[in-house]
Amino acid sequence: MALSFVRRKKKHGGGNAVQEHSGEELAMGTPSQGAPSDRPIVVGINGSPEASRALAFAVRQAERAGCTLWLVNAVHEIVPVGPMLPLISGESLIDVGHQLLAEAQEFVEDLSDGTVPVRLQVALGPAVDLLVAAAERARLVVLGHRSTTLLERMFTGSTTFGVVSRAVCPVVSVPHDWVQRADAHRVVAAVDGSWSSADVLEHAFAAAEEHAARLEIVHCWRLNPFYSYLVDESSVQEQWGLQARGIVDHLVDTAARAHPDVPFDLHLEYADVPDTLVRRSTGADLLVMGRHGHGALAARRITSVLGSVTRAVLQHARCPVEVVASRPAMEATREHEATERAQVTATGDPQSPPVDT
Repeated sequence: MALSFVRRKKKHGGGNAVQEHSGEELAMGTPSQGAPSDRPIVVGINGSPEASRALAFAVRQAERAGCTLWLVNAVHEIVPVGPMLPLISGESLIDVGHQLLAEAQEFVEDLSDGTVPVRLQVALGPAVDLLVAAAERARLVVLGHRSTTLLERMFTGSTTFGVVSRAVCPVVSVPHDWVQRADAHRVVAAVDGSWSSADVLEHAFAAAEEHAARLEIVHCWRLNPFYSYLVDESSVQEQWGLQARGIVDHLVDTAARAHPDVPFDLHLEYADVPDTLVRRSTGADLLVMGRHGHGALAARRITSVLGSVTRAVLQHARCPVEVVASRPAMEATREHEATERAQVTATGDPQSPPVDT
């Protein structure tokens, strides 16, 4: 049985410039500290269909933001080859990288009619390290996500998971089966009620405004079935609903003030978190969520290890997923203290059952 609360608010040219950069500049250079409007969108390019889908998404984002696309191809120093194949030199791989970037540039020009500027970079090194370094100069990193088997994830890891867990700017993961189409005019925001939810809501309201979309804000939780026989689950539902509503309402009202024209729905569901978010991702333009790792109304730690909910949603979502990094700990702590004071005033208790994000 699912407990659901819903709250609603009704609605009231030029050619491409190409620059070449060395891997050393990306890895060792000092990041630009320009205004966010001056920062590019970084896209990882590897010649795969997933990278092409990510690039299509990034082109539309660059058109909305009026910014440059920075296309990065990472060439790893170690290249596995079969015993009967000749050795592949790094120089040959760099040539392949340049070719992939040239094709990607043509794709951008065709899709944007030449209105989106492009920067190209072939860099030597692990893809995760290079993209994380590029994120320090970027407004957004966009990656294609390939659905892998458990064995592949154990032995090769995931570029998407690695970049999402370490990047200082938001990262968008575009699923392998996503198809570019007209905007669905629906953005989903997943919030857990912790102080980092303010960052998620700020990005989600801005994204909904850019897409001229309705914002669907979702907060959900469910008691672990292992403990259900120890307590009266119906009373747990009721307590959670009252407590979560006061906390999330405060966060939403604060974020909505900066975007008064964005219509939104607020859904509180007593239900499985990953399943609920994956279901709501169907047909959406974007799903926005946080990254802090042991997420909850009661948990306050920042970690570079992704929580189980974040990993599950990245793996199975049906729309692009934007993962928002938490702000620096000192700044976040000050905001958390202010938020908790407001929560105590609103509910008498700043805590709520944990949700692992």
